[in-house]
Amino acid sequence: MSAHLRRVIDLGPNGTIYPGSAQDYRFHDNRRWFEDTGTSWVRLWADWPSLQPDPAFAPDDPAGAGLARLEALDAQIAAANADGVRVILMPFRFPSWANGTEALAAARNTDAEAAHAFADRMAASVWQRYVEAGRDPRRFNPGRRRLEFRLPADTGPESPWGVFLAFLYDRYHLGRAQDGRPYAHALEVVNEPNIQVWPQRGPSPTDDAFAPGELTVPRVVAGMLATAQAVSARHGHPSLVLAPSCADSLTGSRLVTLVEEFTPALLDALDALGHVAHPGEIWAHHNYVDLEARLEVGRVQAVRAALRGRWSGLAESGEPVVWITEGGVRLEKMRAMYPDEEPFAAQARSLREGWERHVRDDGAGAGIGMFAQYLTYADPRFDTGLLDPWPAVVKRPVYDVWAALSRFE
Repeated sequence: MSAHLRRVIDLGPNGTIYPGSAQDYRFHDNRRWFEDTGTSWVRLWADWPSLQPDPAFAPDDPAGAGLARLEALDAQIAAANADGVRVILMPFRFPSWANGTEALAAARNTDAEAAHAFADRMAASVWQRYVEAGRDPRRFNPGRRRLEFRLPADTGPESPWGVFLAFLYDRYHLGRAQDGRPYAHALEVVNEPNIQVWPQRGPSPTDDAFAPGELTVPRVVAGMLATAQAVSARHGHPSLVLAPSCADSLTGSRLVTLVEEFTPALLDALDALGHVAHPGEIWAHHNYVDLEARLEVGRVQAVRAALRGRWSGLAESGEPVVWITEGGVRLEKMRAMYPDEEPFAAQARSLREGWERHVRDDGAGAGIGMFAQYLTYADPRFDTGLLDPWPAVVKRPVYDVWAALSRFE
């Protein structure tokens, strides 16, 4: 049995975007749920557009519109510190002023905005339906990647993104504990870059705009990692740096890069930069599919195999270590995958069996250092929670499973 399988609950981005919501660590008994379940890590999100909507004001500028949200984030981190719960801080999204979409943001839900880079933002079937609706968002507003997920052109240390990352690390690194300030044990660099951000690829090489072009997103993420390492080095690497935190989607497309393709491409891009990970850098991953499919040896082990001999970050006995920083079991998947099982019972079983596999030192558990659960209160749009959606306070069977798991560091 592994003695290093930490447990983390990810509270989601709304704790910063909407302080006081069910994803705010301070409220709605969230602190009690952490204590009751013996969960020793929390993943909190630093939503950049919320914290710095105007480039004229730093996030901590008293005249800035983001100060109240920054203070709410401070208070959540401080509460976790007081509870002995370790914090992973997740920078999230990009404001329009930082990624070149200001003009589009001013024209949201017009054809100019909806049709912009359509092949990088929506599926071909959605685009076709939009065209058939006369390209009128009032008749059919197509689901698409939001402007806030457009990758910035520059993610170097002096870029707006690099400055924001440095602001977060400077404000919350572990050395801040000596100053009596809120502190985070880890900073995660980017969330699900293989599925959430755009563009994933270069232009289509054919007349079909939706055909996959050259994979470009790993080069951007490699630059982010290099910037994060430089920022961390200024302070002597007191807090961990986590990345790339890929989603484990089973279906690839122009919009979604399978982790099996993304991982070696990112390693190639890091090599091209001459990036050598230090021991405080940890490869992060998300594993919903492994848990939901009840895989005896999950796809995360293919990621570890790709890292061998190429990744110099955190290792044990010479083997790369991966932390699962987001995961869980979606209730809607249980209904589809296990129609003969009661959905709440299937959700609980999938999580319990997933833990049993991951806690072992062999098979699915080899080299895994963290196990994750997304949300306390469920989000109806992504229904993984330990409890029913707020304002209900109803513990699901999966809550009892999570609370009964071994309580490591």
